Amino acid sequence: MASKTFHRYFPTKGYALYWILFVYLVVGFFYPIIGLLALVCMVAPVAFAVKKGRWWCGNACPRGNMYDRLLAKYSPHKPIPKFLRSFGFRLFMVMFIFMMFGVQMYFAWGDLSAMGKVFWNIIFATTVVGVVLSFIYAPRTWCSFCPMGTLSSWSSPRKPKLPKGFVNIHVSERCQMKCKSCARVCPMQLTPYDSRGVAVGYLHPDCIKCGKCVSACPIKIMSLQH
Repeated sequence: MASKTFHRYFPTKGYALYWILFVYLVVGFFYPIIGLLALVCMVAPVAFAVKKGRWWCGNACPRGNMYDRLLAKYSPHKPIPKFLRSFGFRLFMVMFIFMMFGVQMYFAWGDLSAMGKVFWNIIFATTVVGVVLSFIYAPRTWCSFCPMGTLSSWSSPRKPKLPKGFVNIHVSERCQMKCKSCARVCPMQLTPYDSRGVAVGYLHPDCIKCGKCVSACPIKIMSLQH
């Protein structure tokens, strides 16, 4: 099968959190101080990552929710370019975004509305970039190098012994890795079947714990465990 048609859309369960993003962008445009609320989405992903990995990205991020629930229906689901996932590019994005943020915040410091506008501008600009990339490659292309997502992946547990409450994908040794349904529906275009029979489960730092691979498994030999 051609690589451009390997990945596919898979419905997302849960709540339509993308409305939080829409309300934030609209209200924040008229009342810039609202922009300061973006601080939650900057701190929470990394805070959760220490014990849960990139759980926030797959379960609580309003923008990620928009990619999965809305844009995924219309995206071509092409492979995310490897260079966008590379350490060098992701490090550059972290430094670039925080440098831009720091410079703008320096001039806005002391004025809450101006500071809120800085947050709003960054959320708006990166959302536009993310939407465009969704229609060029895959819905969560932006998430592959999102600065907060990158910091979350760097903070995620990678080795046993795992923190209490850590959510992880487990693949039974009975998996024959033939259908690769888990990889077809993974929003991050990862390959959970690589962890077949591994006791600690799938420890890829970019796994967002969304559970789509578990739901898509045709013979139900995958599970999301604590």
